[in-house]
This record gives sequence, C-alpha cells and structure tokens, in this order.
Amino acid sequence: MSLTTLMVFSATRLARQLGHQCIVVLDAYFAVGPSFQVARELLDSEGNRMLHLITRAKRNVVAYVDPPPKTGKRGRPSIYGQKLNLMELFCIRANQFQPAELKIYGQSKTISFLCLDLLWKPIKGKVRFVLVIDGTERFILMCSNLSLAPLEIIKAYSYRFKIEVSFKVIKRVIGAFYYHFWTKVLSKLKKQQTTSDLTDINGDGQRLIAHASNAIEGFVNFGCIATGILQILALDCNKLVWKKYRGWLRTITSEIPSEETVRSVIQQNFFHNFRFFKDTLIYTIITAKRSKTLRNRVKQVA
Repeated sequence: MSLTTLMVFSATRLARQLGHQCIVVLDAYFAVGPSFQVARELLDSEGNRMLHLITRAKRNVVAYVDPPPKTGKRGRPSIYGQKLNLMELFCIRANQFQPAELKIYGQSKTISFLCLDLLWKPIKGKVRFVLVIDGTERFILMCSNLSLAPLEIIKAYSYRFKIEVSFKVIKRVIGAFYYHFWTKVLSKLKKQQTTSDLTDINGDGQRLIAHASNAIEGFVNFGCIATGILQILALDCNKLVWKKYRGWLRTITSEIPSEETVRSVIQQNFFHNFRFFKDTLIYTIITAKRSKTLRNRVKQVA
C-alpha cells in the first residue's frame, strides 16, 4: 500500500463513520489514479459516492475530450478523443477564461478560470479540471465531483493553506515532531532498502519496532490534541489571554491570539502557580521519570 492510497483509505474510514458525503482536499502528490479509484469505491446504501477528492494537478497532466461518435465501420471504436496538454490551454484558450470575484480569508480577489470535464486515463473516467489564473500564478485543480461548481472547488482548495499553518504550529510551537523514540533492532534504512525488509526480523524485534512506532504516533497525536486545546482557548478565552499576556508585540492584528501567544500565557501561569500543583499526580509522574532518566545518565557517564 502506497502513501497516497493509505491517506485515501483513512479518509474513507472517516467518511464511513460520519455517514455523509465528504470532500478531501490534497496537494499534487495525491493527483494519481489509485487515489481517485479508492475514493470512487466508497458508496452509500443508495449507490451514491460518499468521498470526493480535490487536488492540485501536476504540471505535465494530460486529458482527453470525448471520443468521436461511432461510424459503424469495422474495427474497434475510439475510447478517447483528442489529447490535451492542459498547461498549454492557458495560451490556446486564453479568450475562454471567465473572470470572477472570490472572497478568501476575508479578502476579495479577482481570478480567471476555465472549467473542463475531460477523460483522465488513470481512472478511465471523467474528472473536472479547473484551470485558474491568479495574478501571475497559473495552476490546475482536479475534482472527482462533476457537479461541484468551479468557484466552490477553488475556494475549497484555498483552505488547504490552513493545513500548512497547522503543521507549522505543531512543529514549531508544540514540538510534536521532536520525538526521540527508537529501538536498536531497527537499523537505519539504506537507500536501496525498503520497509518490506522488516519481515526478516524475528518476533521480539517486530514487537519492539511496533512499540517504537506506537510511541511516535502517540507523541504526535498528543501534540495535535495540544494544538487543538490552544486553538479552543484562543477562540473562547481571547480577552483573558490578552489580559494575562506579558510579552511584547509590535502590532496586534487580530482579537484572536495565536497559538504561540496562548502557549506563552499558559507557561507564565504554570511557573507562577507552580507551588499550588507541585503535589499533583501528573507532576509526581513527570518528576519520577525525570529522576530515573538523570540516574541512568549518571551511570552511563560513570
């Protein structure tokens, strides 16, 4: 199972649990046939699709128009029509682009787009392609839902930037990717080595690898949960956060504080009120583990 299909399989499980139609927005890495095929297989009790994908197309993407009508002559009829290099359409069909006003992140901007429903060979079916001109930038979006309006596709894809901001917060503010879980059983993978080589490891080794993987996944999940808590506090307690904030900002651009500002306030109050919860269970556990780690380091040095 590749990374692309693994991601879409996770999305199908979520859509199945939610019980209604979902749209997943992904980058160009997932603009491959297997991703769209996996999403196409998830149907509800009435046979309607429950999962649709919106991705950014790769720059070398090609598609085909509908095949010409059957002539009744001998031989196999054409399956695909004329082949189109979609990036070339920005010049060839420049006069067919439609201007539109789009409001994104509270700001209005003018774009131009061209919407085409074309045959895409990787899935042997139609995909909605939306060619977008945004100032000097030109890009193509792909959508598996042929009934979704082009502007809705563009707006949905614009929200993907929030994912990048969340990754930055999780990495820089929370430190969710600064884990140090490893096992000596799992050596460093070489360039020509793949994870399929792990099948040669014995049962105990596989168990240790599984424990390390679970520890990494749990650590990252806790980081995501902590990020969500900071965002909830920023939305619900914004006035209290600004009141207790002791840092300095050149300009305050929003009434809603950032995750980093909320974290700073929590850290300040943590150390200020340290004496009130130093005897709590969680602090006792942390202290015990820290003391054990220090003793092991002293033994290693000795």
